[in-house]
Amino acid sequence: MVSEVKSGMVYGIEGEVITVQADISDGLPIFYMIGYLSAEVKEAKERVRTALKNSGFFLPPKRVAVNLAPADRKKCGTCFDLAIAVCLLVAMGVIAQEMVEGIIFLGELALDGSLLTVDGVLPVLYRAGKEGYHKCILPMNNVDEASLLADVEIVGAESLKDVFTYLTGVDKKNVYIKTVEVSDSQMFPADGRKVEEDEIEGDIPDFRDVKGQKMAKRAIEIAVAGYHNLFLDGPPGAGKSLLASCIPGIMPHMNHKEMIDTTMIYSVKGLLKKGVSHVGRRPYRSPGHSISPAGMFGGGTIPKPGEISLAHHGVLFLDEFAEYKKEMIEMFRIPLEQHRVLLTRNGRQYDFPCDFILIVAANPCPCGFYPDRRLCRCSVRQIERYQNKLSGPILDRIDMFVHCEKVSFQELTERSEEESSRSIRQRIECAWEIQKDRFEKKSYAHNGRMDRDDMEKYCQLNTVTKKLMERAFETFHLTGRSYYRILKTARTIADLEGQDMILQHHLEEALLFRKAGNYNFN
Repeated sequence: MVSEVKSGMVYGIEGEVITVQADISDGLPIFYMIGYLSAEVKEAKERVRTALKNSGFFLPPKRVAVNLAPADRKKCGTCFDLAIAVCLLVAMGVIAQEMVEGIIFLGELALDGSLLTVDGVLPVLYRAGKEGYHKCILPMNNVDEASLLADVEIVGAESLKDVFTYLTGVDKKNVYIKTVEVSDSQMFPADGRKVEEDEIEGDIPDFRDVKGQKMAKRAIEIAVAGYHNLFLDGPPGAGKSLLASCIPGIMPHMNHKEMIDTTMIYSVKGLLKKGVSHVGRRPYRSPGHSISPAGMFGGGTIPKPGEISLAHHGVLFLDEFAEYKKEMIEMFRIPLEQHRVLLTRNGRQYDFPCDFILIVAANPCPCGFYPDRRLCRCSVRQIERYQNKLSGPILDRIDMFVHCEKVSFQELTERSEEESSRSIRQRIECAWEIQKDRFEKKSYAHNGRMDRDDMEKYCQLNTVTKKLMERAFETFHLTGRSYYRILKTARTIADLEGQDMILQHHLEEALLFRKAGNYNFN
């Protein structure tokens, strides 16, 4: 008899339900597995055989065949072990077929039969729920992560023997099973406010500890309020990196859907820390300039998301932007427009989301002190070569530019009370609520993501502001893309003030933060 059990695996960051079939028939005693298997899946044969033996079950000396379908999908990972073992128990007649119907089995088996944690559980269950599977048995350590989903009943087990006991209902002494009912699975309300404030803020630096840089702080507030990209330039020690590290503290909390989206990416990468079931705060990623293209944008033999996807719903900070390879800098063009990365491997397309706020910082020259010729040691040629690594198309995709001046001794030593991150966040939350209502029926929720139709509706200019914009267009030699980015920024500034229309001072401030982008750091 052919037995059948459902399992799953991850392609990119998307889950897929996999069917495990087993057949035990007369013939020479052999155990073989088929179905386009990677090396770690082929090794499951020995893990499963030994785990069954050490759990009190013995494979009969017959011809044992296991198939993982569909056969045109390469099977990777170790999450099939439990499903293969249960499928064999069904084929042996130890467990009835009807007992495993409608259940997804995920988990890696140790040689003693205990269940080990696996990566990528959340994407698999998300897909399984859409296909009508509403129950899953998996390792105990994956229960909290899986419980983020509200429509799947989660059963956590410590070992294969516990799974057998749960399915058959016999001898329940010393069984380690944890069940999370469907009604209890949604750990967080829709707005995500149940997450503790300490978990959100944690060890994030506070803006009240940053002396001076009022222009930069204002630019960061606007950037976060509308999901705009921001360029910080200035001499070494001006505080660019410190300012960027404070940004997560002023970003509103993630809602439940954003938590699931982000947690799925981190689950696939195996970056969920031990004892942490979900990503509770907005990501802040700051990769070094020695990172490879695959590490930044995703890829590999088995494609996995890169740093820009790990920054989804959060911040990607690139310090010393001009030090990155020019080819890598140019690769940001499409992700900054489409907010996704599409990779093709072996005829299959992988779609990685990457909707983040890009914050880049750079010095104006290799030594960092230009245009102060008292300190700058760079030649004109060196400065031009350094600045030319950032092409016009890349700068055109950045909404705002701000120069961070060197902080004076007086600013560092005076006991002035700086505004806290919590106070700034309250203003941003109000602006986000305005945008949430405005784009209620859209796939996006921020001004920085507006399409052309919404811009014509919400970014209208009166006679005065239109003339101002016309003069700026000619003076700054703006492109169509930069023109629209200025309007989006002005719309965000108006939202921060609670204004329905873009007024002259809103547009002037947006132009002020755009001007630096047309003077190549000067």
